[in-house]
Amino acid sequence: MKVNVRIFGDLATILGRKQIVELKQDATVATLTNAIAERAGLKRQGYLGNYKVGGDDLAILVNGKNIHLLDSTETALQDGDEVVILPPTAGG
Repeated sequence: MKVNVRIFGDLATILGRKQIVELKQDATVATLTNAIAERAGLKRQGYLGNYKVGGDDLAILVNGKNIHLLDSTETALQDGDEVVILPPTAGG
């Protein structure tokens, strides 16, 4: 299955702004973020840059819904889903 990923903020410089990620059918948000991190050469599982996946400082939306309102990092993904990754904004 293919999932569309859009990444914003300082993570976009590390991971790229837009990606289509191919995953196995039983993939979750955790599976996706680990695949993105691996693709970018990041070694720390469960993190994107300095941000903990599933933590309070990183917003991840699946089809417009925050994963904290779903099943957190165990949210199941479907073919064609759109995932948006938003680190906190800088400045005031």
